[in-house]
Amino acid sequence: MPDNIIQVPRPAATAFNKNRPLAGNTLLQSQVAHFMAVDRDLPAEQRTGIEAGSIQTEGQAGEYIRRMTAILHPQGARKERVRRAT
Repeated sequence: MPDNIIQVPRPAATAFNKNRPLAGNTLLQSQVAHFMAVDRDLPAEQRTGIEAGSIQTEGQAGEYIRRMTAILHPQGARKERVRRAT
């Protein structure tokens, strides 16, 4: 194996739990807060309409972050999710 290849381990199965309360995840809370600030400054027709208090789980936070990323980077937004065979 060449020396310049970096092996990246797969995340643990418990790394993401869409039903886990957001309250204990300060990284996701911070990301949501930053995106909420950006969301407020967007033109009205581009805003998500999602209220900060409505995001209660990691799954909801992930979906909100995905939507905001698609708004901010439309060229990178996926039209359809494709899974690779493992």
